This record gives sequence, structure tokens and C-alpha cells, in this order.
Amino acid sequence: MTAVLPDRPSAAERRAAPSLAAAVRDLDRRRARSRQRMIGASELGECRRRAAYRVARRRPTNTRTGLQAFMGTELHRGVLRALRRQYGGLTEVALKGEQVKGRCDWWHAPVVEDLKTTSRFGFERVLTRGVPVRHWYQVAVYGWLLRTGQTADRRLPAATGQDVDGLRLRYLSRDSGEDVVFEADADPALTAEALMWLTEVYGTVEDEGVDAVPRDGFGPGVDTMCDWCPFLDLCWGPPVDPETEGEVSRQSRLTVTDEDFAAAVRDYDTARAAENEARRAKEYARELLRGRSGPAGELHCEWSGGGLRVQVDKDAAVERLAELGEAVPTRTARSPRTIRVTRTGARPDAEEPA
Repeated sequence: MTAVLPDRPSAAERRAAPSLAAAVRDLDRRRARSRQRMIGASELGECRRRAAYRVARRRPTNTRTGLQAFMGTELHRGVLRALRRQYGGLTEVALKGEQVKGRCDWWHAPVVEDLKTTSRFGFERVLTRGVPVRHWYQVAVYGWLLRTGQTADRRLPAATGQDVDGLRLRYLSRDSGEDVVFEADADPALTAEALMWLTEVYGTVEDEGVDAVPRDGFGPGVDTMCDWCPFLDLCWGPPVDPETEGEVSRQSRLTVTDEDFAAAVRDYDTARAAENEARRAKEYARELLRGRSGPAGELHCEWSGGGLRVQVDKDAAVERLAELGEAVPTRTARSPRTIRVTRTGARPDAEEPA
């Protein structure tokens, strides 16, 4: 399955886009004044705090290894090997510039491709939500490093630029074997955005320290970005001890003052209102689409389900057990905690006139 992005911006729009040359110069100045560590292209656009820990050389606190990670790595290598044998090109091309480094999965001139193996949930998320911008950042930077001859691979001549015209991302479901491909033209403005993102991280670490770099994840249990982060405990603190801390979460440690509490309540209320409106709009659009399927520009709509299935009739089962004189099997479970935010009738504090 191949998904092609819409047409790239016009020449006028490109002139108004971020300048790649300016982004590179700014990043060079930032790194020249520090002894920070260079990070990989795969971390661009993910979480700024995580990138800050990398450039500041902080030691990871949460590492995950084991059979699952090994199998994922071997699957990745096997797919790349099959692509190379079938279509040629170079796989796992080492790249290293003054600002960022990386390893390009497959360079099939003039296209740079990165392979992402994912679970069925991750695969479905890409199909429904599209490609995360951080993945475009990654392949854009790979293409830029190849075009400018910033390579560290014996298979390529040193300091010699290569022709790169296209970017490609391939997602492979580990569960079903299904894959989908997204393609785009090489875009210097996209590379500039990625380098500007990194420049901001370098600058904040240098000027204000790691803790001043914002988090882009919402914490463990809420955001998978945080659940799998190698700096989870360093960023959010150790796991909660119910005996000493009570029924709190790592995120609630950020709610220290009454002002923090009031701000969090307002955030919850705002998000709840947006969620309700989004749900109404979604359900309305769903009804507009009822009975219709097919392509719609860069999207595709299809319906599924609606068939009959056999389910346990719980009420009848309980009655039957009672007739037989059998006790109804039960189990003890803790009910989920619920939150209720309501209006008090008090007027919000009015802003003082200037």
C-alpha cells in the first residue's frame, strides 16, 4: 500500500519557509560553545527533554532489553537485507555531520528510506493519524547529510555529495506483515525545521540547564512516549510509593501550590469541553458518511462490523445458577477512580484594567 503526500508548497511558500543555511549556522554557533553530545536523527522532533538529557550526557535510568527487543532488531535487519537483495542500493548507511548523526536504513538512489516495524496498534495509528512529523524530520536530515557528503561509511566516497530527490517512510506491522509506504520530495525547509528544533534544545541546555527544557510527553500511564523513555525516572521521578505518598501519581508531584492545582483544574475543564465538541463533530461526520465507502483524496473510508455474534446472556446465566442452587461466582475488584469538576457559581477573577 502506498500513500503519496499532497503537492509540495509553491516557490513563494518555500521562500517564506525556514532557511536551511541559517538553521545550520545557528546550530553550529550553539554547539561550538559547549561540550554537549551529538544526538541521533531518530530523536529529532520526539521529546525535547529527552534530547536534552542526551546532549547533556545524562545516564539513562530505564533501559529495556530482552527477547522482544532482539526479535524486533532481527526483523528490521532481515527486511532491509531482503530489500537490498531484491532492489539494490545500500542499507544501514552511516552518516555523521557536525550537528547530528544517524544511520540511514536504505538509500536506493535517489530516494532515502527509513523502515519502522511496529505493533498492529502503532500501524493502525499511522493509517488513521498519518506520519508523525518527527519521522519526516529523520529522513529529511538523512537526505541532507547524504546530499552534503556528511557520511561515515566506507562504501561511499568521503566528503562527496549524493543525489537525493525523494524521502520515503515504510511502516511494517509485526503482527500481520502488512506494510504501507509514504513518500515525499526532499525539502530543505523540512530539514531546517528539524535543525531549528535541535538548536532550541542545545541553546536551552547551555543557557538554563536541562530542567528548563520542556517535556513533550504527558507522563507515564498517559503517554507511551514516556512509558518507553530511557530517562523516565530521571524526568518524572521514581515510581509512587502508596504507603508513603498515598493515592497520587508521578504527574501530581508537579502540583505543588494552590495556583498549580487551580491551573490543572482549568486545564481539565478546557480539555473536557474540547473533547465533547470534537466528539459531536466526529459523530456528525460519521452520520454523513453512513452507507458510503471509497477514496477521498489522500484518505480512504470504509465500514466494517455489523454482523451477528454470540454473547453470554449474563442475566439468564445468573437465573439458571439460582435454579440449580449454585452460588454465583464473584470476584473482588477495585472500582476506578473518577473525577468530577463542576462550576461553583463564582465569577472568575476579572483582569485589572490597564
